[in-house]
Amino acid sequence: MRVAIPKVHGKSPREKLIRTLALVLIFAVVAWAFMKNNERVLDTLNREGAIYDETSTLDEGQKKFIVSFTRALKSEYGMNCRIQIFGGDFVVPELDAKTMYIGLAPAIGAVELRFPPMMRQALGADFIESLKTEHFLPSFETNDWPMEIQIVLAAIFEKLSQLEGGAPGE
Repeated sequence: MRVAIPKVHGKSPREKLIRTLALVLIFAVVAWAFMKNNERVLDTLNREGAIYDETSTLDEGQKKFIVSFTRALKSEYGMNCRIQIFGGDFVVPELDAKTMYIGLAPAIGAVELRFPPMMRQALGADFIESLKTEHFLPSFETNDWPMEIQIVLAAIFEKLSQLEGGAPGE
């Protein structure tokens, strides 16, 4: 199969050169735009898998933190993470044995934490209960629960790292 490259026509060599450069520039811009669109779509898909915010309270920085945590948890420990924030009551979705779940309903003061069996055993029941009672529930009253999500995720990752005997990746 032979690829036919379109010929550039022009009345003078200068016009041919300008048309050729314009054609190359158009192809470069289209390729760049296609690449950027694909990055945006992939980022949106990753974010939607990790975060569901019915309240639209989380800002971009907070969402990026959650996505970063999710990626780190997956790469370091092979675990998935889903965080769902609801405006009212909620139902916990079906989870597999490798998915950590945090369900929040700030309007009704409800928290649901589910950890994979190995992670639950490693973190301990007292630590998991403290995330609920010392972090999330009080943060609903002061309405700073979006920041508390980041604090809790950092505490979980730190605890897992300590249990591993050092920093992740060592």
